[in-house]
Amino acid sequence: MVWRETGIMDERLRFVVGCLTGEETMTQLCATFGISRKTGYKWLERYRKFGPAGLHDLPRAPLNHGRATPWDVVERIVAMKEAHPLWGPKKIMARLKHAEPCCGWPAVSTAGELLKRHGLVGRKRRRWKAADNGPWPEASEPNTVWTGDHKGWFRTRDGWRCEPLTVMDVASRYLLGLEATNSTADEEAWPVFERLFEENGLPDRFRSDNGSPFASAGVTGLTPLAARFVKLGIVLERIQPGKPQQNGRHERFHLTMLPMAKAPEADRTAQAQAFEAFRRSYNEERPHEALGMGTPAQHYRPSTRSMPKTTPEPDYPAEAAVRSVRQNGAVKWQGAEIYVSATLAGEPVAIEETESGEWAIRFYAHPLGFIDQKHRKLVRRSAAPTKPLGAAANST
Repeated sequence: MVWRETGIMDERLRFVVGCLTGEETMTQLCATFGISRKTGYKWLERYRKFGPAGLHDLPRAPLNHGRATPWDVVERIVAMKEAHPLWGPKKIMARLKHAEPCCGWPAVSTAGELLKRHGLVGRKRRRWKAADNGPWPEASEPNTVWTGDHKGWFRTRDGWRCEPLTVMDVASRYLLGLEATNSTADEEAWPVFERLFEENGLPDRFRSDNGSPFASAGVTGLTPLAARFVKLGIVLERIQPGKPQQNGRHERFHLTMLPMAKAPEADRTAQAQAFEAFRRSYNEERPHEALGMGTPAQHYRPSTRSMPKTTPEPDYPAEAAVRSVRQNGAVKWQGAEIYVSATLAGEPVAIEETESGEWAIRFYAHPLGFIDQKHRKLVRRSAAPTKPLGAAANST
């Protein structure tokens, strides 16, 4: 029999409710819950005879034996699992041993068997394997790389649409932000990041997918949020489309918080409170195998790059041709308008000649693309841009 990890009793109750409503056949329900028809009929019959109490597992172990784990120890292991249903026996025992090292705790394998007997171990989920490095260098220390994404939306019990925004530090696995936002719009995301930057300082790099609010489908790929990051000196890293493994640690975290979306709170306020409680537990209590069973809070420290009070000005060389992006998103170059990005309207960009004779446009330190002089438009290049010569044409 296989039940989902959301809780054995919850899954069995949902199964029985599905049977009683009659909206799906027994075969369909059993396939949905990953159990056999024989098992399905067994639990339905137990419910009809004994009610919800009949859905508990019957004890299989002998009442006593010489090497039995003391009952008070069993109760504490079970209580820890019930308090942290997403934790496995390794994390539970690491937490208990840290809290009371002198207690005669059982082995991890024994704890796992105890949890099985109490119906507290479900089906293992598929594990994400992070890409070795992708096209980027490894995050060597906290704040080298932050990652961000929106978890798939769900509705709270009053019907409010929740689009959770999650932000993590790669090196320490520290969950910087878990916010109950209403959409993926820039205007919702920026206040969250502004607060995180003020509280934790700035990361060196920020990794995301190619969706809103982090990237757009335009030639530059910039959104208002991404442009703010660039102006703060944060290097943008975007995973390749269809390659979520390049942000594998973040995707794996989304699986960890998946049960929260399946059990939404009453309204936005309650959901935000639940998210914050989860964030604190994840950072301060939940042991992480990749951290030597330590917690993210033990490995994270704020960035030394503080959030500036005013936005820095771009440091373009004197030889660069600096153009202000017009309201239509274009710049004037050699008698023609070259469309850059409406996102950058009013912002200064630099046009510089490369060693190969091409004209490259950049916004602060972020490369935007190259001018296709034949077609008078901005284009991307698959290869890395060549080094600017430091001299630009005196064009208008």
